[in-house]
Amino acid sequence: MAAALGLAAVLLIMVLVHNTIAYGQKCNATNCWGYQLEQYRFSNETILTISGTWGLHLEYRLPRMRVERVNEDRWLATDRAIHLNFRLKPFKDTAAAGETLQILYDFQRGEMYVTSRMQLWRAPDSQSGNPAKSWLTETEFQGVLTRLEP
Repeated sequence: MAAALGLAAVLLIMVLVHNTIAYGQKCNATNCWGYQLEQYRFSNETILTISGTWGLHLEYRLPRMRVERVNEDRWLATDRAIHLNFRLKPFKDTAAAGETLQILYDFQRGEMYVTSRMQLWRAPDSQSGNPAKSWLTETEFQGVLTRLEP
């Protein structure tokens, strides 16, 4: 019994031990909204959570890569949208250039825009089956940023 409890405790610690890499929150008189980027030490999972006090709770699992750095987290459009820009690197190849991931989430409209060369959680394009067709290019992404914050 003691061995089983000890094993359960070790497994629980392995699941729960994580670092918050980036966090941001904004509030008005009635609601708060924001994001949190967490990396779990033992499972090498990285999870982006987008939330709002009105019941919004979205979780996105990122590739099993190390978040090298957060290049930017910038609030736009009078704090209704967040622009995240960070770099992911493989855990086992520290010399790799890594991949950039940019996310723009509009809390008021419930819209997310993403640009990255990684597959991530996106579904293949319904017509071509090619995942790259259902994602924004860097130029398209910059256009959305410009519309929100000219």
